[in-house]
Amino acid sequence: MRNRERTCLLAIASLLVVIAIVCVAAFGQTSAPVQMAANSVAPVISQPASEVTPSTSALQARLEAQQQEINKLTALVEKLQTMLEPVASARAILPNTSIGFLPYPGGAPSPSPSPVEPSQASYTSPRELLPDIGHIGAELGFFVGGATNPYKDNTGFASGGYIDLPWKNVPGGKLSYEIMIGLQRSVTTQQTSSGVNALVDTALNNYLVSAGLETLPSVTDYLTTPLPVTSVVQERSKVLTVAPFELKYAITKLGRFRPYVVGGLGAYVWIGSDNNTATFNANTALGSLAGLPVGSSTLGATLNAILQGSQIGGLAPTAPQLAARGVPHGQGNLLFGGQIGGGAEFRITPRLSLGADFRHNQVEGSNAGFNTFTFKQGFHW
Repeated sequence: MRNRERTCLLAIASLLVVIAIVCVAAFGQTSAPVQMAANSVAPVISQPASEVTPSTSALQARLEAQQQEINKLTALVEKLQTMLEPVASARAILPNTSIGFLPYPGGAPSPSPSPVEPSQASYTSPRELLPDIGHIGAELGFFVGGATNPYKDNTGFASGGYIDLPWKNVPGGKLSYEIMIGLQRSVTTQQTSSGVNALVDTALNNYLVSAGLETLPSVTDYLTTPLPVTSVVQERSKVLTVAPFELKYAITKLGRFRPYVVGGLGAYVWIGSDNNTATFNANTALGSLAGLPVGSSTLGATLNAILQGSQIGGLAPTAPQLAARGVPHGQGNLLFGGQIGGGAEFRITPRLSLGADFRHNQVEGSNAGFNTFTFKQGFHW
């Protein structure tokens, strides 16, 4: 289509040049005056030959003037062709009734390109965070404060961190996606009864009776003396909270002060141990019998080694060989639940904020729920 249009333009331009040349040649010559002969008019005196036939210099001047006019027309045609080429290449000209019957130069036309589907034409690449990273409304924060603890433990210390990623604008504020991780500790004095101590009491009574070192006690005393079965222990508990999916709605139209509500799902790991070191002492319970030889040690020292320490499930401490190596011991559990809460932030600067946060955690199981109240610091970008 482009070649055919260019051919038509060149033909029109050539025709204009020829017409211009003919016009210049016709009007450029000055004809001599012609007088008609008449009977009533006196004969005309012939003009000199120098006046009828132009000189060589005059003809040369005329030719040069005509050549200048031709050069001007040629330059205009070339300029017109240059101006029309970008338009012809950018816009496809549909054949009309006059062009449709003209033969295609060079054979059949090439197949037209397939139209672009609307989905491809409207596709835009997603916005990347880098390299144009800027203030996008995200927040990274840390919190510290107090917490109640599950299973009726004492209040304790809580700390952790969170990341807040903006999701969408909603009426009055914004909706964010938050990930929170927290850890809390508590120390509680509890009273526990050890079934292992009861079994040791039975075996110890049988040994003393068979050795003739003690009169036979009553049957119930076999399970309760001489070692204490119920003792006061110090329970140390730790709660790890991982909330990987939370939604946070913050009101942003109040300026620097931004209250919010938050809620989501969480996973909770509770680990606790009951230590009876401060209250259990086999030497005190056995009295004079504590010094009885048992291998290379004594009876009191042997019983303290296997029954004194951080108890697992409130029953018996870990083996002394494991304790000497520093192997962790205790009892733990993985639980699921959810949390809901709220708080407020105050923007000190565009990139720094302080605030307070309260959350209630509802965990599966009896007496497993707890609350946290913390102060937090946020960094915004």
